[in-house]
Amino acid sequence: MRNFGAALAGGLFGAGLLLSGMTDTTKVQGWLDVFGDWDPTLAFVMGGAIIPMALAWRVAARRRVSALGTPFPPLNRSGADTRLVVGSALFGAGWALAGLCPGPALASLGFGGAGGVVFLIAMLAAMVAAPRASRWLDTMIAPKGTAMDIRALTPTYAVSPQIEPSDLPAIKAAGYLTVIDNRPDGEIPPHLHAETMQKAATALGLTFVINPVIGGAMTPENVALQRAAIEAATGPVFAYCASGNRSSVVWALAHAGLRPADELIGIPARFGYQLEHLRPMLGG
Repeated sequence: MRNFGAALAGGLFGAGLLLSGMTDTTKVQGWLDVFGDWDPTLAFVMGGAIIPMALAWRVAARRRVSALGTPFPPLNRSGADTRLVVGSALFGAGWALAGLCPGPALASLGFGGAGGVVFLIAMLAAMVAAPRASRWLDTMIAPKGTAMDIRALTPTYAVSPQIEPSDLPAIKAAGYLTVIDNRPDGEIPPHLHAETMQKAATALGLTFVINPVIGGAMTPENVALQRAAIEAATGPVFAYCASGNRSSVVWALAHAGLRPADELIGIPARFGYQLEHLRPMLGG
């Protein structure tokens, strides 16, 4: 039933795009050419989309699941930020240049000719490349010397000195889905305690794992919990402690026997974490 509902909704959406002229690139470009030969007719299309959705969200707010039993996506109440503004501007620029955006591109695939196929391939390639490009840009523009200094040991695991709750949105924006706290509460002020950080992370949809590691007294349980959290993660993992050293050590021990000892020592050394003394425990 859900698949039928999805197919019906998709079909209605596509038909609406065709009937409204959203697949007509000249009409779309005319709508966006506000300083030239402006065609305002698509304003009615925008209104026809915004008004029903505004009413639908009011109805949805009173329900826990949809008519088909699926949960509603959460509302984003964080407001506009730089990413949203810049992303919207880039989207609009691309839409104006090509006259197509994702929905209309799919709807017009059957009659758009070779140009439509090329646009779709380019669009899909950009969607695949966008997350990596976004993380690269975040690394390039991130302020240096601050408490939050992301140090990627691997593409899927990074460490950092102690972070603040305000750093969590940037960590999520950089693509990390799991945050591991390796800092004991006894070392830090109350506003950085694990419970406070966990609440802030959970509110952003991040998985938060509490695994306090006492300096000089790391336990096998610490290593096992870190390994389990890494293996259970559905995306890149971000771990932090006082300097990032303990998060590096516990990562190396969690991979002992699975990766060469030279690699487990050499990778953290690039960021100033010296793990040579652990070589016997790392199998080298």
